[in-house]
This record gives sequence, structure tokens and C-alpha cells, in this order.
Amino acid sequence: MFFYPGGSRFNDNAEHYLFFENFISHLGKKTTSSGLDNSFGASLFKLGIYIISCSFALLFVFQPLLFKNESRSYKLSVFSSIFALCSALAFIGIGYYSADPSTIYIHLVFVKISFYLFFLSSFAQSIALRINPLFPNKLFYVYLLFTCILLLYNLLIEFGPKPNFNLFSLILQVSAQKTIAIFFLFNFIFQGYGILSYLKINHD
Repeated sequence: MFFYPGGSRFNDNAEHYLFFENFISHLGKKTTSSGLDNSFGASLFKLGIYIISCSFALLFVFQPLLFKNESRSYKLSVFSSIFALCSALAFIGIGYYSADPSTIYIHLVFVKISFYLFFLSSFAQSIALRINPLFPNKLFYVYLLFTCILLLYNLLIEFGPKPNFNLFSLILQVSAQKTIAIFFLFNFIFQGYGILSYLKINHD
């Protein structure tokens, strides 16, 4: 965001990143909507996306091992991990195909695929947590809340006002994207603490 030279759909004169008017993926554009070069910022964006995607993949490759004590939750966690791994691949597609005009449609396809698949992953993981007696209910409720928010966001990007319609629609979609990104962060922090607590109890 610091290196983004400025420019949004309805404000080509902006000289910096506009938090409520620029999508996160705008950081990956080689050229901003105002025609300014963003090559360095785009490289940072791609690197960040690839790191996040690989982190997701590592987490979900090993996550089913925590559920092996209960066969139904284990199978659900495996399904969850498969969906999440596919979502991680789609996130790589988001980084590789930028939001520049020449690749915007491919970029948007990967955006939808990634969030749709992660919703399915989160839904399966919520059920896996609910039926596994070793995990606390609060972990299930947090994951369920995250799943519901993901569903609402998917409905918004599919059926909500298009961001290029007017300024209000743009701000709504951008704000929703930033909100879901924050929920991603807190969900994984909470999940990480939950897994560490689980491992500590079972190790002791």
C-alpha cells in the first residue's frame, strides 16, 4: 500500500492507496487506473500472495492428523483440507493473473473460485470440530461464525452491486473485501491458539 502510486475507479487523481476505494488486488496491478507504473508494488503483492498460499497449504496438509481420534471428523477434515488446498492454488492464480485490464477476467474467476472453495472448506471443518469431542465448543463457534461471514461475502460478490457501477458500490465491495481479510486473519490466529492448546493437552 505504501508504494502504490495512486488511482482508483472513480478517482484517477488520487496520489496514494485509498483504503475504501482500492481493492487489495489493485496492489498487484502493473499499471494503475491512472496510468502510473506499479511494477515494484505488484512484485511485493505477488510475493505476499504466494507466501500466504503456501502457508495455507502447509496448514491444511497436516490439519487432518489432529482429527484421527474420530473417524467422521477425520474424513470431514480431509475434505476440508482438499477444498482448502484447491483454494490455495486459486489464490496463486489471483497473484499470477493481475487485475490489469488484459487479465482482469481470469483474475476475477480465480477470486470467486478461491472464496467459494474456502467456504466449502470452512463449512466441512466446522462440522468436523463440532462432532469431535476433543475440541472445545468455542473453536467450533468461531469457525461457524467465519463460515457464515464467508457465505455472506460470497453472496455479495455474486449478487451484490458491481463495484464499477458507482462510488457507493465500489466502497461497499472494497469494505467487504477488507472485512473478510480481517476475519481471515483473526480466524487463523484463534485457530492456531486452539490447535496449540489441543497439542499441549494431548502431549501432557
